[in-house]
Amino acid sequence: MQKGNRFDNISVRFIFREEEPVLNLDPSVKRETGYIAAWTGILSLVMEAVFLLLRQWDVSVLLGNLGGAAAAVGNFFAMARTVSQAVEQGDPKSAATRVRASAAIRMLTIAGICALLIGLAKTNPFATLIPLLFPRVGIMFWPLAERKRKAETAGTEGSELD
Repeated sequence: MQKGNRFDNISVRFIFREEEPVLNLDPSVKRETGYIAAWTGILSLVMEAVFLLLRQWDVSVLLGNLGGAAAAVGNFFAMARTVSQAVEQGDPKSAATRVRASAAIRMLTIAGICALLIGLAKTNPFATLIPLLFPRVGIMFWPLAERKRKAETAGTEGSELD
């Protein structure tokens, strides 16, 4: 390192410390959250189209949709991560308590985010709240997607695509 470089000593050690990553995610949490985000995005586009067709679209619909969809996907991510970590702990009683506490905190957080979006940002209430239901639609179709994914991977067994 050159003398007089502003990234000397402490800064370099802090930036390049070799520790475990802070956000160590289970691959299934990433995959499932991506799946829910895709469904939420698709259904958000459909909802925008419906508002356009009804001639009720304005920027408050777009902002409400974006905020509600982000809250919905964030809620699913937090739930999946909590369940994953609770299962890793091994103690069923502790895991159940942790998941219940997380559900209560997530519900309050979602209510607060929606209240801020509707109250302060003046987003369309319907466009803000409807996306909160989109993950449920994705979850309803989850068995079909899993069946298709398993069928596709079964056809590649023994090939170089694995």
